[in-house]
Amino acid sequence: MNFQSDNQSSIFPEIIKYLEEINLNSAPAYGTDKITMQANEMLSELFKIDLKVMYVSSGTAANSIALSAICPPYGGILCSDTAHIGGDECGAPEFFTGGAKLIPIPSNNGLINEENLVNMLNNYGLHGIHEILPSAISLTQASELGTVYNPDNIRKISNFAKKHNLYIHMDGARFSNACCFLKCEPADITWKSGVDILSLGTTKNGTMSCEAILIFNKDIKEDFERRQKRAGHLWSKNRYMSAQIIKWIENERWIKAAQKANNYALSIKNSLSKNKNIIIEYPVDINMVFARIPIAIQDKLKIKNVSFNPWYGSNNLTRFVTSWDTTSTEIKNFDDIMINVEN
Repeated sequence: MNFQSDNQSSIFPEIIKYLEEINLNSAPAYGTDKITMQANEMLSELFKIDLKVMYVSSGTAANSIALSAICPPYGGILCSDTAHIGGDECGAPEFFTGGAKLIPIPSNNGLINEENLVNMLNNYGLHGIHEILPSAISLTQASELGTVYNPDNIRKISNFAKKHNLYIHMDGARFSNACCFLKCEPADITWKSGVDILSLGTTKNGTMSCEAILIFNKDIKEDFERRQKRAGHLWSKNRYMSAQIIKWIENERWIKAAQKANNYALSIKNSLSKNKNIIIEYPVDINMVFARIPIAIQDKLKIKNVSFNPWYGSNNLTRFVTSWDTTSTEIKNFDDIMINVEN
């Protein structure tokens, strides 16, 4: 029973089959092929807006290239104090922007709000050119703690951002799971709520390696193609990247997979909650469960071949992650184990 990470999940079989099909013929390079054009059209249709799309092979590249286009080297990027760009990307956003500073904002269950943004910005501006220039806000959707910004949350932050000439970037590594939880359209929590640019993650939800930068704001006029090339993420055989998007969107595969993962996370939560010594640390909005589990119980789970990750924060905090390919048998077996674990 592997609940360590959705990064370890398998790939949609339809993607594997399609890659074999398109591998029978050659095609124009660097994203000028018909498959990439079709994928772009499908993304525009999914988000109900004409999009500029760039494909890269990792979430770190997507976030860093996107941020480099909306924040100058002397700028500041406001983000949650638990944001992935701050704690898990090895300084890549700072590197790709040429030195921009990440400004951590105190969060509640991983989410930032307008009040905390105001408090932070009140500390800037007194020293003019001697200090960094706040230039962008990055929202992690869903957050690193498995919580979700609803459209109203995003609009409030976006309205605040526009008043201060800040762009809004969204790190959507688990964007599908957030849409599923909110029961909303992708447009509702992106451009309709004021998001300027999105790092759309699909790798955690069924693809092999495909992240897409979606640009909603036409006023962002940076030469993205050159940034992509300079970063080493311009694929010559781009059709193998964009083909994954076609099968990811087709037949609503993306949202069905996210729904399955979210549902199984709730099952994990319910199983853990049966033990009075286990505390669920954060709301379970998506496919992640954070629980404080006594070491003795953790050891018993490991003996039963239950894999999960320790997490920073509270004592004995752990993280369980379900995926699109988690099975009902795994969920049942885990529940049986929890029933038999002594309180």
